[in-house]
Amino acid sequence: MRFFVVFLLAVLFVSCSPEKIFEGNEAIVYVKNQNTERDLFQSDTLGKWERRLTTSDGASWFPQWNIGLDKLMFYAVDPQEKFLMKSLDLKTKEIKYFPNLGLATPSLSPNGDKVFYTRLKSGSRHIWWCDVDGKSKRQLTVGAGLNGPFAISVDSRKMAYISNNTGSNELYVMDLESLKIKQLTDNDMIEKDISWSPSGDQIAFTMRVNEANSKTDIYIIDVDGSGQYALTKTPYAEDKIAWSLSGRKMAFHASTENDGDQIYTIDLADGKFTKITSGNDYHTEPTWIPEVK
Repeated sequence: MRFFVVFLLAVLFVSCSPEKIFEGNEAIVYVKNQNTERDLFQSDTLGKWERRLTTSDGASWFPQWNIGLDKLMFYAVDPQEKFLMKSLDLKTKEIKYFPNLGLATPSLSPNGDKVFYTRLKSGSRHIWWCDVDGKSKRQLTVGAGLNGPFAISVDSRKMAYISNNTGSNELYVMDLESLKIKQLTDNDMIEKDISWSPSGDQIAFTMRVNEANSKTDIYIIDVDGSGQYALTKTPYAEDKIAWSLSGRKMAFHASTENDGDQIYTIDLADGKFTKITSGNDYHTEPTWIPEVK
């Protein structure tokens, strides 16, 4: 009987424990503008090597690792400037077209079964979702104001987003099953970029004071609205943030007088910064992927 109780407790512990965090080697993908070309490149987490992932006649941008599809999703345009959404298989290097459903900026949920997008109408911008075949469209946000940017949690159960429906930019979280909303910030500052922790219990976002020439810093807040703190406090602006798959680091774009527009990472444990890219080209929009050699 004692063995059975211990066994049952072990089963309950395993079944109720958080989702397993990625423990393999990671790499970073980012957009690089060089001359008139804009393509995706990959680097190791120390910035020692760089590999080109796309070579197109148009442009490639907004890379996002999709756990459900096990592929890198990104936007592209063809030589005729037609908007496309594509997927890249890291193992085979095969690039395929993904239906964009005629949407300007579709974003695929991490589990790969929903498409999120924004729609502007009568001065208000709302966030919508639908199935990947374009069916079952549903408006998620309501009321007046501008909603977005947004980010979907790794388990695809929650959406964090910025809204000015109260008159100022604030950070909100929506439960995608119940559609219940919780306001996380309430201040006079301007929130912008969003990234979820892989465990889903924290959200990183950028924020600056509402003054001319102010710079954004990275903040982290618990999903219940508690525990907010500043991760960075620098004389330059950090943006385009991306939480690593392991949860240990944050990647971001920053522009400094000496180094120009580069990708950096910060270690969440010790606050150490690492410059990933270099040179005079414009580097932005980092995302994390499993390293495939």
